[in-house]
Amino acid sequence: MVPDWPADFCYVPAGAFLYGPEECYERLPQCRELRPVQSLELPGFWLGRVPVTYAQWQSFLVSTGYPWEGSWYEVVGGWRGRLVRAYAPCAAYPARHAELAIVDVSQDDAWAYCRWLSDRIGVPCSLPTEEQWEKAARGTDGRTYPWGNEPPRPELQWQGRGAVGLDTFLFSLVVPVSREYARSGWYWRNGHPTAVGHHPGNVSPYGCVDMSGGVWEWTSSPYNDRDPALSEFHTVKGGSWGYSVHHTKANVRSACSVTTPSRRYRAQGTGFRVCVPIDRPEPPSV
Repeated sequence: MVPDWPADFCYVPAGAFLYGPEECYERLPQCRELRPVQSLELPGFWLGRVPVTYAQWQSFLVSTGYPWEGSWYEVVGGWRGRLVRAYAPCAAYPARHAELAIVDVSQDDAWAYCRWLSDRIGVPCSLPTEEQWEKAARGTDGRTYPWGNEPPRPELQWQGRGAVGLDTFLFSLVVPVSREYARSGWYWRNGHPTAVGHHPGNVSPYGCVDMSGGVWEWTSSPYNDRDPALSEFHTVKGGSWGYSVHHTKANVRSACSVTTPSRRYRAQGTGFRVCVPIDRPEPPSV
């Protein structure tokens, strides 16, 4: 019997799952050798149902006084949002965006949140490994996306495998979205994330929401664990609203940077969710 747990976490049971084949589209010289499809065994664990939100991050900042060096962002409407910039920095916490996934957080910022939450709920919290993240996203059957194998934006399958550019911007001005399982494939000028749970089909077999195409999510896994010179750079998973639709595949891995260490790297498309690496714990008192 799976124990009770706060609604913000989903249980991923112990056992085997189909992992890979790993795909990587950028920073290839620094990427380790890609692993083929294989069956991996993992212990059970819990993963955040959603990525950490603006509201949760604000609670953390207020509670701790943490010296965050990132920026809040807000969705801009009207013609300015469509033609100038749809997702722009703002001076203070935008309460109307409480349910957006927090972005502009470094890996150090994410670990600080995990330590705070550990103290708050009385169990160790961490970032997921690359393997934990992938199992939570795709289940055991090797599906490509959390919802199955249908691509999220069929009209954008022509996109290159990298950050999107002006060709996507011009295309999206005249061609409407046909099916958007995930908020992906937009250009930074007219794209922006959506509130967690906005796309009801974007749910993993274990109940985790928005694991594809919302924001890149930090993992604890090195981007290349076979090269000590690259130990400061870590894998991110999931793609984001401002990257190509191809990055939303659960078996794609990337690194935000191989020049700025993960502990300091921040971007408007990178966030995280929390893992509790305990198999069937007693429910904490929250």
